[in-house]
Amino acid sequence: MNDSKRILAVFEGKQIDRVPWNIRHEFWYYVARASGRLPPKYKDKSLAEVCKDLGASWRCYSGYFVKNAVEVTYENDVKFNVERSGNLIRTTINTPVGSLRQVAKTDEWGLSSRIEEYFLKSIEDFKALSYMLDSARVRFNQQVYDELERELKGQGIVMFFFPRSSLQALILDYMGFTRTMRFLYIERQHRLEEIMNAIERYNDKFFEIMSSSPIKIFNLGENIDVRMTSPKLFEKFCLPVYQRRCEYLHKRGKYVHIHVDGYAKPLLPLLRISGVDGIEALTPEPVGDMSIEDIVMQLKDEIVVLDGIPFLFFLPSIPYETLEKFVKKIVNIIPRLVLGISDELPPPADVERVRRVSKLLDELSSRK
Repeated sequence: MNDSKRILAVFEGKQIDRVPWNIRHEFWYYVARASGRLPPKYKDKSLAEVCKDLGASWRCYSGYFVKNAVEVTYENDVKFNVERSGNLIRTTINTPVGSLRQVAKTDEWGLSSRIEEYFLKSIEDFKALSYMLDSARVRFNQQVYDELERELKGQGIVMFFFPRSSLQALILDYMGFTRTMRFLYIERQHRLEEIMNAIERYNDKFFEIMSSSPIKIFNLGENIDVRMTSPKLFEKFCLPVYQRRCEYLHKRGKYVHIHVDGYAKPLLPLLRISGVDGIEALTPEPVGDMSIEDIVMQLKDEIVVLDGIPFLFFLPSIPYETLEKFVKKIVNIIPRLVLGISDELPPPADVERVRRVSKLLDELSSRK
């Protein structure tokens, strides 16, 4: 049984011989390579080969530091212009009904970025964004998917992030938190809901195309944190969307999980009824706001937990014994687990700890 089969078995609720060890190491790899800190033996190795050497499997998201099996194009009258100046990226979208502008600032290697100026600055920008979203066309590229599967060779699984749901997209992609909250609570909420409907129409295109693809396990995409999405907001704007999306995918034989990588303890009861099969990147203490016991108490054996180990434990400054103790505990307590790092291997990591976790899982499975 390889990890690809183990992961699917966990979602199916079947017995497994060993807890799958499934990581996201892309950002660590490319930062290490760009900064000259990549171990020499990995110089000519692919992401899949590095993962295999470390005894882990790779959670390979289509389009995340690899080719994307999902192609998005726009009608001819929507034009994108991207300009780079130092570590600033200025993106302008021109449509027949208006233009949008975003400014993002990258890290020193150009591998990650944060948005400093959002596309939506006023209600006048809503029409242009809605036009752009409605003009999008989505296509699944079977050839790219087959290439990713060949590279994995069973040492992991190809997954796909759907675009964020409307509230999360407004907060994280289009408006920012402050402006989104101002529209919700002070200005014209009904106009905000109009653009939210446009975002969901855009997302519909991905669900329609991807539900007939060979990908078996999907991620709803989000970056949920209760400090930005309160239980009240979650229940009104997120929960109905998740329930509808999960029902749609379940009818087509797919499994669904969601990315929750912030404080989330108050949201666990709502996540349990959201329809998802799993939750990715739930982060226990000391990084997150919940204990392993909190997770089990709320999710029981009904929902798969993907990840679970706080990224902090992979830093050289943390005693290895702390990591080992945590792994033993989470493997013993969480009933349905795809073990990973919440939510990625950090660039300053002691990468050999990935190998040590793999060996520890072998030891734990042999004792059963």
